[in-house]
Amino acid sequence: MLFDLTIIGFGVIGVQTLNGIKKILTKKKHKNQNKIKIAIIEKNLKNIPGGVAYSKENSKFGYFNNPLRLSHPEFIQWFDLRNNKERLINFAKKNPSYNLNTWINNNETILTKKYRDYKDIYLPRLIYSFYLKDKIIEFLGFKKKLNFSIKLFKGEVKSLNKSIYYTIFSQKLFNEFSIKLNKKNLILKKHKINNLNIIKSKKIVIGTGVIPPKMINETNINKNLNYIWDFYSAGGTNNLIKKINIISKFKKNISIIFIGNKAGLLETMQEIEKLIKNNKINIKIVCITKNIQTLQKAERSKKFNSFKFQYFIKNNINKIKKADQILLLLKKEFKKAKLNGFNKYDVWTYILTNKIMSTCYNRLNTSEKKNYNFSIFPLIRNITRYTYPDTVSAKNRLERANRIKFIKDKVVKIIKNKNILILKTHNKKSIKGDIVINVSGPVSVVETKNEIKFISSLRNMTKKYNERGFSTNMNFMLENGLYLPGTLSNNFNPGRETIIKAITKNSFKVAKNIIEKT
Repeated sequence: MLFDLTIIGFGVIGVQTLNGIKKILTKKKHKNQNKIKIAIIEKNLKNIPGGVAYSKENSKFGYFNNPLRLSHPEFIQWFDLRNNKERLINFAKKNPSYNLNTWINNNETILTKKYRDYKDIYLPRLIYSFYLKDKIIEFLGFKKKLNFSIKLFKGEVKSLNKSIYYTIFSQKLFNEFSIKLNKKNLILKKHKINNLNIIKSKKIVIGTGVIPPKMINETNINKNLNYIWDFYSAGGTNNLIKKINIISKFKKNISIIFIGNKAGLLETMQEIEKLIKNNKINIKIVCITKNIQTLQKAERSKKFNSFKFQYFIKNNINKIKKADQILLLLKKEFKKAKLNGFNKYDVWTYILTNKIMSTCYNRLNTSEKKNYNFSIFPLIRNITRYTYPDTVSAKNRLERANRIKFIKDKVVKIIKNKNILILKTHNKKSIKGDIVINVSGPVSVVETKNEIKFISSLRNMTKKYNERGFSTNMNFMLENGLYLPGTLSNNFNPGRETIIKAITKNSFKVAKNIIEKT
């Protein structure tokens, strides 16, 4: 079966690519002479809408790492509509297990009144599934008018290759589902036939999200399901809380081990703290990490409104020719701001608001842009990682209560026994836990083997990759007709915008290029 376009993953990238195609063709105000055949491949249909990061199930208890004002303008406008705020309030009332009522009460003025200065609000991530659902509904409403056909397949991509067309191979089978509307609800229905081993396509957009952590060597002595390798796709904090509640029924003291200490660890802190206080569960946490420093609070100082750049000024920016000059100016700006009583986050907020990183990046030549993407960007990212303050505060309170212990080490082996998990470390330590969660961050595309199965076939197609990802062109095309607008590309976000803003912009670029080349 040959398709004009296949989208692998139906999260933010998949939906926004379709949204971009709809917008572009609607502006042209004409019907396609030839029907455009689109296939969508999604591993887990429960994640529609929202994908792994924003579906109602996986994002339960999760909040955006950044305030609303740093999201993309269309989403801000969407949230500004009163009925969309009411949808969130009503969802919280009907679903008390999501623990949103305290958050709703704290933000009552923003959510229930015409309140303009609301953009520092940190929204629950599940709200984005509402937004993406509306985008899917909009696209389906234009499907006939724009002469599209859409087939949805449930399945996992094993590999892909290119001859005349791209061939996409399934891990097992691609099972076809229909996707229809019924009173503004998305209805997915399985077909009894049309189960495919392969799908052929002229163009492919890969939108599978962040690569999971590197697999750690496992030894299975007895069956134990309490090791969570891929935190987000396994159900995030919701999945962890379920496991804690099950163990607490027969064990008073519970030991939880985190491998890594960034966003995944912080997301769980508020709910773990509630379990300790409200459910009287005795939980001890061990965090094994190569770098003890975690994400910083996204908090502005009282002097925020009086901040002015001292180094990122026009004269200095115009002199930028080398990638490392950008990092040097950033460090100087941070140092000066701190001496003047500002927070680093004040500086970073003004940098993002004024698109300073993108402006500086665009002054570099091709060679220096490659240097920036591979070497300088990771250094800038490491010193500019901020998150929802409440999660950091919860972590700090648990630290003060001696509930968390940090160990600077590396896990090299996990032994899965019946009622316990044993971690062997690089420094020859043996650490036992009831639940182990790997939040160590994505494995590089150079090292990945079975974490995402089709990555090796991408490496076979091209030599354009490094530790940071694949090197795509300005339209996020890796090879002719093959697009990677997300985190698989090492140049997906040079401006250090929020990931959701960057991949939304990238998806629209991809959509435009697809239409121009069709």
